[in-house]
Amino acid sequence: MAIHENFHETITTKNKVLEGYQKLYFTHNLTPVFESENNHLTNKNTAINVSLFPSYLQPEFYKGSRLEVVKIPQKKITGYAILINKHNHLEAFFKAEYKKNFRANILRFVNRFETCFNATYKLFYGHIAKADYTFLMASLHTMLTHRFDQRNDSNKVLKNWDTYLHTTFDLIQAKKASLFVIYHNTKPVHICINHHFNNILFVSVPSYDIDYAKFALGNISLYKLLEWCINNHYEVMDMAQGYLEYKRRWSTLIYHFDHHILYHKENKSATFGAWIEMNKLHFKNFLKSMHVDTLIEQLKQRIKKQTAYQETLQYQLEDTQIMDTTGLKEITEHSPIYPNLIKPINDFLYTHKEQDATLKIVALKKEKEYLLQGQHASQKLIINKL
Repeated sequence: MAIHENFHETITTKNKVLEGYQKLYFTHNLTPVFESENNHLTNKNTAINVSLFPSYLQPEFYKGSRLEVVKIPQKKITGYAILINKHNHLEAFFKAEYKKNFRANILRFVNRFETCFNATYKLFYGHIAKADYTFLMASLHTMLTHRFDQRNDSNKVLKNWDTYLHTTFDLIQAKKASLFVIYHNTKPVHICINHHFNNILFVSVPSYDIDYAKFALGNISLYKLLEWCINNHYEVMDMAQGYLEYKRRWSTLIYHFDHHILYHKENKSATFGAWIEMNKLHFKNFLKSMHVDTLIEQLKQRIKKQTAYQETLQYQLEDTQIMDTTGLKEITEHSPIYPNLIKPINDFLYTHKEQDATLKIVALKKEKEYLLQGQHASQKLIINKL
């Protein structure tokens, strides 16, 4: 009875605006974002139910053929964004928009990561070699898989991975998408697919290597992307819907979404379809007002707890004196055991502000105990379960 469209998904992954929208403006300053003189509905016999229209945009609809539009709030879905407000330099924006403690924490994350590792950052935008693209997308898929296994949760991106894989390359070449990568040496440890529409950057698909969790790479990524947006005169950096604490702290705009029901009033079939869609949405909002959605989510969480993720490596770090390691086997990044030790090594580096390039690792007891020896501190790594 009606066609269902997702405004947010269409403007990001397809870089287009749905039919029926003639103009879009930013709500906060009425700056134009999109304009088309001929973006009318081609199907007059069916109602269109458009979901996830963000409140930071103000629409102007196509005026021809008695087009009717009904707006219905999409309850309990919240979006997070940063309004850049014409600042020309990251430092000035940072100081104007965020409290001192927040600024200090973000800079501490950046400095700690760059102290511990040979860190580099790269945004692929307008060009990426096919080999680099294939490698980075495979790495991002692995990161997402491990992260959502850890959370014991499903992920919409992974379910639709083939679509992202087959479309993002061309979007990058056309400057409609980008890949932002944080590297430790040549190893990508955080990757984010971003989508670009005029002067909006959508932070669409971020993930990170869970062995580097201590370093708050999501915060570092947003800091670097914000710098890029300011330098390139973007108006909005949109972090999309879905509550995460770090997104809330970064947001200078917390926004809501609306449904738009578009239909031609003179068409009885479309009018009837619109009536059905309106009633369905009002009923869904009623159920949300009765907290039915909360009860369903609590039930899901109980089910998840029964199959909670277990870390494959269980370990502890104990303080120890710097010791003579003559004759002991040194562990390098080429050693077979090394990949299993990356997380505790990173925890040690983070805690003691040591550099991985100068870290010495020796085996005290094969697959059970190791000495992590930095320039300023040493700890014994005890493996409880491998």
